[in-house]
Amino acid sequence: MSVAYNIQFQIAGFIVIFLLTVIFFSKKRWKSVQNTIYRVLLFVTLFELAFDIVSVITICNRNKFPRLNEFFSVGYIVLMISYIYTVDLYTISNTFYAGMTKIRRKVKFAEIGVITLAFLASLVVILSNDVLYGGEAPFIYSYGIPSDTVYKFSTVSVIFVVIMLLVNVRHIPVRRQLSIYSFCIMEGIVALVQMYNKQLLIVGFGSAIAVMLMYFTLENPDMKIIAQLDAANRRSRELLLNILPVEIADRLTEEPSTFTQKFDDVTIMFLDIVDFSGLSNRIGAVKTVKLLNTLFSRIDDLLCGYSIEKIKTIGDSYMTAAGVPEPYADNCKETVDFAKDILRTLEAFNQEFETDLKIRIGINCGSVVAGIIGKRKFIYDLWGASVNLASRMESYGEANRIDVSPLVMEKLKDNPNYTFEPRPELEIKGFGRVQTYFVS
Repeated sequence: MSVAYNIQFQIAGFIVIFLLTVIFFSKKRWKSVQNTIYRVLLFVTLFELAFDIVSVITICNRNKFPRLNEFFSVGYIVLMISYIYTVDLYTISNTFYAGMTKIRRKVKFAEIGVITLAFLASLVVILSNDVLYGGEAPFIYSYGIPSDTVYKFSTVSVIFVVIMLLVNVRHIPVRRQLSIYSFCIMEGIVALVQMYNKQLLIVGFGSAIAVMLMYFTLENPDMKIIAQLDAANRRSRELLLNILPVEIADRLTEEPSTFTQKFDDVTIMFLDIVDFSGLSNRIGAVKTVKLLNTLFSRIDDLLCGYSIEKIKTIGDSYMTAAGVPEPYADNCKETVDFAKDILRTLEAFNQEFETDLKIRIGINCGSVVAGIIGKRKFIYDLWGASVNLASRMESYGEANRIDVSPLVMEKLKDNPNYTFEPRPELEIKGFGRVQTYFVS
């Protein structure tokens, strides 16, 4: 004896998809084409099941609610075919892969075009024909061209999906293949069961199970953790850029190995606090270091307006280089301008903090070897006679004066913005007697 329609499966499927939708949208998700399509699929499946439930209830009371039943019955058929079409798009999206040729990519877009045209043609057929009914309540069932169109589109889609999987098996992750195969299996099983048990409505439930299985194959990492990792990476990057020039940091990230490189035109500057030990004895080490930190921080801020690289600080010594790791013209002029800015900053600093700090500055230019050596606690550093002379000139300099080498003077002597005052020749260790100049 026949029994009335059983809608427990649709209700169970609706609850599953509703909870899955809540879970999926409860937190930020990985941005991908597949996840975007899945968002659409969730809503299509949710409304498909809702329309299925209402259409079953109203079909058994068709005499009371004919128009209402017509709306939900046609709506269910449209949503069912939309569900199948969305799965088709999901399948094709998984067949794209890195390194795909332009021709293959065009073929993929052509496949999307063909399946879209088939979907639109099916919609036109469904909406252009009436849904027919047979049987007596509560065993009324719908049939006719709209229902047949869904079955035909579903059959074609299953064949299409299987072919897609077989042709692109190397490029589709196994977990994705499983979810797509589950769609094909569900379509086949529910069609067979429905064929022999018309009162057992499980098509929608099969759709819900296929969508649920698909969820477990998506990229669903915890976006909060990813955000935390991104923030940590940004902090690490910022710390690295405080130690190394941008170009060097990028190079180490790509090729984590030490290296050196020769540069022919680099300007080196050394700065040192005059009588730093005496200052420390007078006001104490803690206050001295705080004062030094404030001054060097302001000098760091000055660097933002220049292409000069801060190389390092050692105690009360401050070292910069211009023309490394990226060579550029006028690096000598820029370094002298930077040194003059430092003296102006020092004057303002002394007035603000009621101090009487003095500095010596030595500048030289020439060829250097720059790079990173060693394995631990490395820094970007410079080596060569040009570096040594700049350091010696700072040591032999005078308070609040900029001492430059003959090479620097030679480069800038024709510039009316600079005045050079020759100093008595100095006996510099390792270099003999050297003529240097104060620049202003």
